[in-house]
Amino acid sequence: MKFWQVVAMTDMDQIPALALKAEEIGLEGITLGDHLITFQEQYDVYPDSEDAVIRWYPETHWPDPWVMFAALAQVTKRIRFLSSIFVVPMRDPFSVAKSLSTAARLSNDRMVLGTGIGWQESEFRLVGREFRDRGARCDEMLDVMRLLMSGEVVEYHGRFFDFPKLQMSPGTHRPVPFWIGGYSPAALKRAARNDGWVGSMHDIASLRDIMKTLKQEREAIGRSMEGFDVILAVHDTGRSEDLYRAAEDLGVNHIYKPAWLDEKGRASVLTLEQKLEEMERFADRFLR
Repeated sequence: MKFWQVVAMTDMDQIPALALKAEEIGLEGITLGDHLITFQEQYDVYPDSEDAVIRWYPETHWPDPWVMFAALAQVTKRIRFLSSIFVVPMRDPFSVAKSLSTAARLSNDRMVLGTGIGWQESEFRLVGREFRDRGARCDEMLDVMRLLMSGEVVEYHGRFFDFPKLQMSPGTHRPVPFWIGGYSPAALKRAARNDGWVGSMHDIASLRDIMKTLKQEREAIGRSMEGFDVILAVHDTGRSEDLYRAAEDLGVNHIYKPAWLDEKGRASVLTLEQKLEEMERFADRFLR
């Protein structure tokens, strides 16, 4: 089992120290989320909290993940960087491919694209992107981005994107893994077609059903679960060690430590020193 630290909803001035601590204690990597803005008034239901309210505030930092990761790659040597979740269909595939491939080159292939189709329609409207067809458009975008990031001469003729032979340079040394988030049947199918699945917080019972579906979807396209990555946080009754073992038995191979939240489940105001101390305690318990 490999462990990651979520640094979303963290003051970006703290993130370099947290990344260095992650490398020091032996974590696999860190993850950052993606939001262009935060509305003063929330217009859409947030699906990942019990009260449907977002877990952050307008002043909570959401740095561009690829810019942040590229900078962090210059002060770290080993840890990997995962976007969880970067909303691809809110952009165009050329801009994303350019940013992602540049970050991958600067990091010596340590980037992982964690992506999904997003939940906030108001944010799509803000940048003039269609919300209703975002799933189908995301599928094409992922295909286009793989081609562009190869660095080869490519062309594409699809429903949303159509272009003649062209080349985006430089390409990546190795393909960037695409891990897909979401729980709908379409999202799990999309994940099965790609390199991995990104969950959120799950108990073992719900996780058992999801992993069964992912295996079935992989089998339906002639692929096994070998080489397929699954990352999530796990909660339930019992010891964390037992929960991690149960998740691993189901096929989970990455666990992330959730973002630091306060007692209301919102972005925490813990100091950097408190966060570093908490990471050290986690390392003593699970990594040493």
